[in-house]
Amino acid sequence: MIQLLGWVAFCLVLAVLVRNRPMVSVGVATGLWFLVPSIAGHLITGQAEGALSFHPATWVILTAFAVQIFANGRRLVVVVAEHILLVLVFVVVIAVAWVNTRYGTYGGGTVILVDQIVIPVLVFMLVLLGATVRSLQRFRTLLIVLTSVSVVVAIIQWSVKDTVFYAAQFAETYWFDARYDRWMGTFDQPLALSLVVCVITPLLTAVTRWWIRVPLLALMVMGALVSQSRLGIALVVLAAVYVVIATATTPARRAIGVLVTAGAVVGLAFTPIAAGVLGRLENDTGSTHARELAISFFLSDWPQFFLVGQGISSSYRVASAAGLGTSLESSILMYAIDIGIVFSVLYFGAMVYLLIRYRRSTAIRGIQVAGVLAFIIPMTYSALATRSVAGILVWSLLALVTAASMLRASELRADAANLLEVGPRVESGDDTIVARTREVL
Repeated sequence: MIQLLGWVAFCLVLAVLVRNRPMVSVGVATGLWFLVPSIAGHLITGQAEGALSFHPATWVILTAFAVQIFANGRRLVVVVAEHILLVLVFVVVIAVAWVNTRYGTYGGGTVILVDQIVIPVLVFMLVLLGATVRSLQRFRTLLIVLTSVSVVVAIIQWSVKDTVFYAAQFAETYWFDARYDRWMGTFDQPLALSLVVCVITPLLTAVTRWWIRVPLLALMVMGALVSQSRLGIALVVLAAVYVVIATATTPARRAIGVLVTAGAVVGLAFTPIAAGVLGRLENDTGSTHARELAISFFLSDWPQFFLVGQGISSSYRVASAAGLGTSLESSILMYAIDIGIVFSVLYFGAMVYLLIRYRRSTAIRGIQVAGVLAFIIPMTYSALATRSVAGILVWSLLALVTAASMLRASELRADAANLLEVGPRVESGDDTIVARTREVL
């Protein structure tokens, strides 16, 4: 407990020092999730189990948000007012999840509830509270750097056939076996690594120097390969093609870039690093069949979970009781059992709303594509229903989508207002510009 108190004290001091820059706290928390898997969080907090065994990043966000209530309460109220319906959805979903977890048949998921739902929502609010174009761009750069570090670790793991970091913690996990040759870098699972590289790859459109961008693209593809996620490999290749097309300045360069990318991917397919993936294409070890069984089970039993769930993490026990060898392998299906179908749809529907409502932005290049991938990929495995980087990654990216769009809209309104001020003095040939400006306003 003394170690935990010391960590909380450190987080509180940090929150006070950066109270005027909440994005710093978000960056620190994100860095902790990227570099410290949940199974090793107790090395920092001293709490390996129990009601207080949250990830270290959780305490960073909790203290940061608490300080913001006192230091920037008025601005926080404005942010809440701007997104009042969304905030109400968050409150309802969290309340329902807590009640289901507290009184459900299979309780015990409070830590996951806080780590994967409550804290990511607070991160979303903190990003909106402290967003500036410069802070968002710095956060994007941080995500790219952290992902690159984790991929390098994963490649080293593949080379030496060992975890390198957190060996004792991974040795205690039920799923880990070095013979599978699937590696996770500094994350909790190989699929978490796959999620991260897929989502971060579109953000490389912001890297202006090709001699930095191209090696980073290759690094992301290699990260997907060592994770051996078939969907991840397909999506990261598509994301890489998107980056090539988005950054090319002429049609000829786009065509050449796509051809070079395709050639590089084919070349990687014949290297030892791709051997594990090719093996999974020939024999998926039953993962596809497991997903089919999970969907079949859910479709046959969905009425009992329509309105009332059985508590966060109950989907694992329900799946086991139904004779499934794995989880339901989909975050939305698992949440449907945990908190009820209605509230699960409400929660994930909020994500879709944000992606549609704030779909236009140029403040952060590639962020819309990254946001869409961050929504789609968790639908294919238990990303948000287990303790991992997925929660904070998904909601921080949705926050970037929202904040970048709002900042861009503010810039357009300011530019339009300036044009209107000089409107009466422009020549007749500029009347169309002034008229369109009024339409924007």
